[in-house]
Amino acid sequence: MSIAVAAVIRAPVCLRLLQAVLGLCALLAAWPLSGVWRAAALSGPGPGPGLGLGQLVGGYALGWPGALPSAAGGVFLLALLRRRRKPQVLDISPVGQLRLAVYLEHGGAPSGSGSLVPSVLRLLPGSTLWPSLLVLCLGDAAGRRTQVLVQRGSSCVAFRPLAVACRAIAARSGEE
Repeated sequence: MSIAVAAVIRAPVCLRLLQAVLGLCALLAAWPLSGVWRAAALSGPGPGPGLGLGQLVGGYALGWPGALPSAAGGVFLLALLRRRRKPQVLDISPVGQLRLAVYLEHGGAPSGSGSLVPSVLRLLPGSTLWPSLLVLCLGDAAGRRTQVLVQRGSSCVAFRPLAVACRAIAARSGEE
């Protein structure tokens, strides 16, 4: 049985959407964490000091030292979304050699030599092979490592053959 596979891997859309929601939640959580609500409830019109919104959020308000890491994390996650993920091509030869190529920005054809990832890779022991998600840790002879996330669905059409080939490579390396 041949394990030769060529798969185009794109960034999963649901993962990017989840990252955007998490970034927005972290950014919006900075306001109640800062304690601004408490100050606004105590100084604004209301039934009296110590009653109302200030009492509800006062126990969770950590002040600005607690709110700034939340805001910085949210901004960081949202800034990472602006970085464009290029599609990658993972080629597995019949003997189990892995090659990873990254698509060029304007050309449309994969480029193995212009990418930062070396041409011949091996599957490292830290890889995770689940039924609907592959987290492939790949390394070359020089010791450089790269991770590839492959999710079942529209992000990788050839997910099933790729999963079978990766399991076969992992079984071969376990025997050696």
